Amino acid sequence: MENESTYTAYERLYQLQFENLNRDLNELKDRVKSLEVALARGVMLLVANLAGVVIMLAQQIIHR
Repeated sequence: MENESTYTAYERLYQLQFENLNRDLNELKDRVKSLEVALARGVMLLVANLAGVVIMLAQQIIHR
């Protein structure tokens, strides 16, 4: 009987640790997703700015 109570105590401890790990991983996944969105927006802005520069340079070359 003593082994069963000890086993369930360890089992509860491992389950709690697993739940904490699962929660931490979900939080990390959310943070990474947020960073991916911010990075995608930044890349899109960079591409838009580069396209604007290319268009302005092309217009200057055409008007010469």
